[in-house]
Order: sequence, then C-alpha cells, then structure tokens
Amino acid sequence: MIKEAKVQGLWILLQNCHLAKSWMGDLENIVLELADKESEIHPDFRLFLTSMPAVYFPISILQNGIKLTTEPPRGIKANLRRTLKAFTDEEINDCKKVEIFHKLLLGTCFFHSIV
Repeated sequence: MIKEAKVQGLWILLQNCHLAKSWMGDLENIVLELADKESEIHPDFRLFLTSMPAVYFPISILQNGIKLTTEPPRGIKANLRRTLKAFTDEEINDCKKVEIFHKLLLGTCFFHSIV
C-alpha cells in the first residue's frame, strides 16, 4: 500500500506500530527508502504512524518524521471539545459549502479523538 500511495499521492495511516515489534526493522527500511528517494514521491503523499512509547521503536523513523504528542484525553467528549476549540468561527464558516464542511470537520475531529 505504501508503494502505491507514494506514487498516487495517497495518505496511509498505520496505527499501533508498537504492537508489531517484529516488523519494526521492515518499517525502518521503508521509511529510510522514502527519505532517500524523495524526488520519486508524489507531493501529496503522507505516511502517518501511531505508537505508544517503546524502546524498540527505530530512532531513524523518529528522526525522519514530525512528531506530535498529546496528553491522554479524559474521554472522547473532552478531546472533541479541545480539537474544535482550536478553530475560530471565521475559519469554520469561511467556505462555500458550510454545511458539508461542518460534517467533514466533525467527522475528522471525531476520528482524531478516537485515534
């Protein structure tokens, strides 16, 4: 999937990478190959990895990526509120199809809260 996505400009989300300890070496090779062949990658391609802290997680992946950390939420409702408060009313309502954008934004924020 990653090979196809990097050519087509798709997004890939690999969740709970810490649970695949035996695959960490392969994942490291994939990420290093992506870093080495940057010119062959579609500009819209994204690879997202989620993981809990683990001593066996490859350092090179951490060095070649952008890291985001959050404190554990107190529940989905609290996490949704925190995410939605990051947007201003102007940002939310400043589009041509406000109703569709609201649904898309809520779905994305809900997905983010669960992940």
